[in-house]
Amino acid sequence: MTTKRRYHPARKRGKAFFSRATLEDKAQSSIRSIWAALQSMWSLALLDLRLWYRMPWAIASAIIPPIGMAAMLIVLSLTVTQEPVALVIQSQGAYSRQMANMIESDTDSYAYRVMNTQQAVQALHNQEIAAIITIPPDFDQQVVNHTAHLQLVLNNIDIDFADDIRRSVERTIGQFDASGLDTHNVLASGIAASATNPYLISVNEHDLRKTNVTFVSYQVLPVFVLLILNIGLMGTALLCAQDRQRGTARYLILAPVPDWVFVAGRLLGGFCASCIAIIIAGGICLLTRVLAPPANHWPALIALLAVTALSAAGIGAILGTVLRGTRDIALAASLIATYFFFLGGGFTTIAFLPQWIQTISALNPARYAIDGMRQAMFYPDLTGFSTDITVLTVTAIVAVFLGTVVVRRSWNR
Repeated sequence: MTTKRRYHPARKRGKAFFSRATLEDKAQSSIRSIWAALQSMWSLALLDLRLWYRMPWAIASAIIPPIGMAAMLIVLSLTVTQEPVALVIQSQGAYSRQMANMIESDTDSYAYRVMNTQQAVQALHNQEIAAIITIPPDFDQQVVNHTAHLQLVLNNIDIDFADDIRRSVERTIGQFDASGLDTHNVLASGIAASATNPYLISVNEHDLRKTNVTFVSYQVLPVFVLLILNIGLMGTALLCAQDRQRGTARYLILAPVPDWVFVAGRLLGGFCASCIAIIIAGGICLLTRVLAPPANHWPALIALLAVTALSAAGIGAILGTVLRGTRDIALAASLIATYFFFLGGGFTTIAFLPQWIQTISALNPARYAIDGMRQAMFYPDLTGFSTDITVLTVTAIVAVFLGTVVVRRSWNR
């Protein structure tokens, strides 16, 4: 008599669990769950963008500081690089023409107007110009005798622009003297080298980039970071605070969706708001040729902007949960963004400042964003970019994690 082999129910369930059909069902179920979570996140992000659009005062609070900073930078650039100066040429010799051409070609600090003596004196008296540079009648003979000089009449009411004009004149004189050691220029002008270079000193200059970076182009990048921080901080913080004030956090907890999905959607909304602002501002800068990044550096720039926006959204979530009151949140967000801006190199290069400022700035993530963007925008290589992107990525991860934890705990209270 034969007996049928009987399988233990647990073994049957084990075989069924590992069957191909069951694994495929579980995979499809996981994909559907992930897709549903992504849809929920995106829906909440779109809702946040709509709510953000319906708060014009919040939008104004976020974009007015960067716009004001950009306007101030434009005015400063015009003040620094477009100082009106009169050039009076009283000699028509070869050396005088060479000196006049050098002065007129130095457009980094001057906005030249060629005038006669009477016109220049009247313009200086009316404060229409800041200085008068005069090439005297006997300039050519003075060059031959090694006693040449230029006459500079300067309205030194402000030490900043006065020193700019002094340095520019001295630079032009140095170039005129050093031109005697340049064989190509000497042959082209027909002037003897011994006459044009009385000091016999030349400067061997090595530039780190092909062209000089304008003041506006160099300073506009920190304004981008300020825009990201302002919108990311303020937008996410205000929306998180409204969940508590309006009591909508209770309904979010009761929804048949994990809490982390809603928190991620909230952070995604702040991230998208920052991205929209950057796309608009970046498009304006590209169209006006204020910025022209190398084609192969675009991925690096996009990565820097993305992690900076994520960091701002995470910090904004923490800020909106800890503080209460719309005014307090708006003020705190603006102060934090401004602190990050100035200590990150908003108006200068941190590496050129005293050591104690560099030490404090090392704790500021905006510094790495500004340094990385300047490196990717103005230099031919990406030296130091790995450090910048690593610090910003770690900052983004920590900020998003802490923001998620803080928001979830506030919802459960």
